[in-house]
Amino acid sequence: MLNPPIISVVIPAYNAERTLAATIQSVLHQTYQNFEIIIVDDGSIDETPSIAQSLGQQVRHIRQARSNPATARNHGAIESQGEWVAFLDADDLWLPQKLQRQMQFLERYPQVDAVQTGAYLVNNALQVVEVRNCHPEHDAYVDLLLFRNLPAFSSSLLIRKQCFLGLGGFSTDLIMETWDMACRIARYGTLKSLPECLVLYRQHLGNRSRDVKLHYETGLRSLSRLFADPSLDSSVRLHQKHIWARFYAMLAGGYFRNRQWADCLNWAWKALITSPCVVPYLVSMPARRFHRSLSLVRQRSFANEFPFAAAQ
Repeated sequence: MLNPPIISVVIPAYNAERTLAATIQSVLHQTYQNFEIIIVDDGSIDETPSIAQSLGQQVRHIRQARSNPATARNHGAIESQGEWVAFLDADDLWLPQKLQRQMQFLERYPQVDAVQTGAYLVNNALQVVEVRNCHPEHDAYVDLLLFRNLPAFSSSLLIRKQCFLGLGGFSTDLIMETWDMACRIARYGTLKSLPECLVLYRQHLGNRSRDVKLHYETGLRSLSRLFADPSLDSSVRLHQKHIWARFYAMLAGGYFRNRQWADCLNWAWKALITSPCVVPYLVSMPARRFHRSLSLVRQRSFANEFPFAAAQ
């Protein structure tokens, strides 16, 4: 009997015919090769199933009734055979050394439950829109509650399967389920970060991150639930005002990106009156937008490294 793979790569996919093959190719080109690939088809009505089934024995295709990405990721993790589970969205790409870098880190620090990496935010032509490194010094639970250090968690996370299932998987009733999972790993386990960017995280109009209202609803529910928990450590509770203010500032930033100025000012004011600690974040919003534009002007691109994926 063949030994089970060390890593199970779980890719949730819904109507992903345009990008799925390239995403899978980026996994197959990894320098670390002891893995299986599980495509969890979330009720697609396009060619996603036939693409998933045509890519060889290293790829398993699982179909489920239409639900959501969190349910699909959980389904794939339950069906996985590996000791570790890596998640990758169906429109994102991994640089070739991604898994190898993470496994080398875990060999040095075997007590760690999960590790993420930095990411390049790219457009469909694979031009870099923004560089988001991870900062190992920001791995603490409070930093994650402050929405720091999660550049592309849904496509960079590598986690011990036992830990993932022990935490109950991704929450299926939240839009920000990846942020919620990161916070739970940091609270009950050990999450570490590799600073280098090893993921290409595509930005497009369909990104759920653009829907600020959805983030408000799920963030409000998550933080209210957290601070109502009597078991929450007092050292975390000391940061309650700052955490709420950072949440409001993040909403202001979302409306700033969408050029919804009235909503942006409303949430920025709410953040300021909750805690003045968010002033640096708020005043840097225009600078961050300029930096993104400058990245495009410089035309840093991965199109040559991923000829099978650009302009899809």
